[in-house]
Amino acid sequence: MRSEKFLNMARYLAVVTIATCLALSTFVKPEDTPEANLLIIAVATNFAPVLSELTIEFKNETNIDTRVITGSTGKLFAQIKNGMDIDVFLSADQSRIHRLVRDGMTIQDTLRTYAQGTLAWWQPGFRPVFDAQKSIRIQEHVDVVAFAQPELAPYGMAAKQALSTCFEFDRSKLRFVHGENAGQTFSHVATGNADAGLVALASIRIADIVEVDSYAVVPNDCHEPIKQDAVVLKTSRNMAAARQFIEFLLKERIQQRIATFGYSSP
Repeated sequence: MRSEKFLNMARYLAVVTIATCLALSTFVKPEDTPEANLLIIAVATNFAPVLSELTIEFKNETNIDTRVITGSTGKLFAQIKNGMDIDVFLSADQSRIHRLVRDGMTIQDTLRTYAQGTLAWWQPGFRPVFDAQKSIRIQEHVDVVAFAQPELAPYGMAAKQALSTCFEFDRSKLRFVHGENAGQTFSHVATGNADAGLVALASIRIADIVEVDSYAVVPNDCHEPIKQDAVVLKTSRNMAAARQFIEFLLKERIQQRIATFGYSSP
């Protein structure tokens, strides 16, 4: 049983690694996208596996092809500011997209919240539980805790807030490691490089190999809402299809699908 779980985990981490490597590729250039019906989407890592399923359905409905660029919200934001050629940006937060709106780089009436993320405390081999006061104590045998970099990933900022409000621990004995994004943070715990971690619930649901009693959903009161926004860029070469995709994400049946991955409706 242990070897089978290890193999499943290895396959999942391979997918995360490939997605991260794709995010580090060069910007998409106009000459690389001659197809009139190609939609280029930049998406935060936590939502990338969900998007890979949704784009198949979108293609079946509309006959519009998609190309996906994955990375942390912070890095994608910086690339867009530097001229990355995309049609739609699916962020893991609201603040960076609102900055793009303020800078006049987006089609304002396309701005939508497409999902709300959920944070989970994952401690393999143990049964973590938040008490009635929505608090939890990190046990003494936990030496390393992983969470995403707050400067790059909204899940990291939420984790930092949660640690301050709902977690009790000895700061002198605990060490933190940071993933660049939600996928890397999950990998730290999955590979044993961290004893526990604050990860996206979506990462746990998508992996489908985490013991059900080894994680606990972090109460919403522990951090600010992780509202994930989408918007169409003014530089879009396929404006009609980009608008169509935003509308597709907000359809009730698609929102229900998204919820099964560990997100709540906006």
